[in-house]
Amino acid sequence: MRFAVIGAGGLGGFFGGLLAAGGHEVNFVVRERTLRSLLTGGLTVSGGFRARLERVMATDDARTVGHVDVVLVTVKADQLDDIADQLPPLVGPGTIVLTMQNGVDAPDRIAAVVGREHVAPCVVRIFTQRDAPGRISHHGGPGTVTFAGWDNVETPVLEACRAAFEGVGIPAPEPADIWVDLWAKAMFIIPSGLLGALSGRAIGELRTGLREELAACIAEVDALARARGVALPPDAVDRTLAFVDEQPADVTTSLQRDLLEGRPSELDGQAGAMVRLGRELRVATPRHQLMYAVLSLREREARA
Repeated sequence: MRFAVIGAGGLGGFFGGLLAAGGHEVNFVVRERTLRSLLTGGLTVSGGFRARLERVMATDDARTVGHVDVVLVTVKADQLDDIADQLPPLVGPGTIVLTMQNGVDAPDRIAAVVGREHVAPCVVRIFTQRDAPGRISHHGGPGTVTFAGWDNVETPVLEACRAAFEGVGIPAPEPADIWVDLWAKAMFIIPSGLLGALSGRAIGELRTGLREELAACIAEVDALARARGVALPPDAVDRTLAFVDEQPADVTTSLQRDLLEGRPSELDGQAGAMVRLGRELRVATPRHQLMYAVLSLREREARA
């Protein structure tokens, strides 16, 4: 297949590197500094998965790539506006665009640029990180990548994309309902990330010392999903808490780590999206409003 990968960080470098090593045509669309690193130093994936590309197809202008079968949008949610103009040149009549961001608003934001018919909401459960430009490491098990068309309808391109991921060792099961999967992940990562950033504590202490607050935050996300028509199971909050209890005590989220370490984060794409949806749907989100307001002060300092 012919892929374009927007970004070459932990996710983009990992997926793009493995797919290219697996024989697919992969075109990275990246910023100028990353472009120089990829063109001169290649791309290395280490850890549980390994790949080495001496020659990388990369550009900072998507117009030089043209239409592709699949676009992987791997940049963080706070960078979506910056890369929006790179998408239309890549999208032909049958192209699908996988939105790999945390949170729930990326599919709508990308659909506003390329149209819903091209967007495949995607949920990534895997731990990778960029150690340096062109140097990606993978940790833990193979994880999963789930995606589907906007209306959960399988197409030949989606089927071929699924086979491409599976062919390089990445499980890509077809979800029963991608929106349920997307919101189920959000119910875990957004409340735990926000509370973790505010308290400076990992999941082990959140689920004991702040369990009632964590449950209340999860319930706010649950209420938003239901107001949006997402068919979550009746016990979704309890399931999320049970998942929290299964995690190693030292687990933190990428949002939490970015905020605590003073880096620009996905705060607006996660907490901000919850607050905006609450206003739009007339669903009360008092805890998310407070956490968003307080953590926005820290976010502004990081971006100053």
